[in-house]
Amino acid sequence: MFLVVLHFIPVHRIEAYYWHLRHGSSVAIGSYRFPVPKQWYVKYISADDVLLVNLDNGDGITVRTNPHRFPLQDWESAVSHSMPDGSTKVLRRKELQVSGETMVCIEKNLDTKAVRFYPIECRSESALEVTFQPYIFSTKDHDQMFYSFLQQVRKL
Repeated sequence: MFLVVLHFIPVHRIEAYYWHLRHGSSVAIGSYRFPVPKQWYVKYISADDVLLVNLDNGDGITVRTNPHRFPLQDWESAVSHSMPDGSTKVLRRKELQVSGETMVCIEKNLDTKAVRFYPIECRSESALEVTFQPYIFSTKDHDQMFYSFLQQVRKL
């Protein structure tokens, strides 16, 4: 009986609560400060990257500063290819200003026949990489929430 009760304890919500008490509502990654709203859980963190998970819907955001800098145009060319079998399609390219830098985002549709994913891969001129991984059963409408996150990123 005790093991059954433990299964229903919201461990990640408790950990997220304490993380926010200790660190506030943002995290420093490389030379950037990235927002972490209350409903987000910091699953992994290092000096150069962080993985955030939304406790309400399972969406994930990975933020990393890439020490292996190559031109933004080369990165864009590498990530914006559609697959010949149609399983991966580029839906849209979006360019925005984030903390005074140009950031390019590539929105994709990954169709596995069983489910569809709508990841978004973004990179700035200074090699800040931010990837949005929606939860398996999420719809495409989570992209505006992700872009509002990006608008809150600040350089340290």
